[in-house]
Amino acid sequence: MKALIVTGEDMKRIRHQLGLSTLELGRIFGYAGAETTVSVTIRRYESGQRPLPPWLGRFMLLLERHGVPEDFRQ
Repeated sequence: MKALIVTGEDMKRIRHQLGLSTLELGRIFGYAGAETTVSVTIRRYESGQRPLPPWLGRFMLLLERHGVPEDFRQ
């Protein structure tokens, strides 16, 4: 089975494709806390400053293929 590797650039492209802000994507991932902290975390993933965990990469691919369920949006 081929490993799926999603980069920070892929994450940003998918986020833009879905029309999500960094804060919205962070909340979809389940991140809580201050809005600024959540947004900075997502920007760090996208810029490569923070390694993207494999589970988040796979989750991004699911969102890209199937969209964001309405009940995931706040």
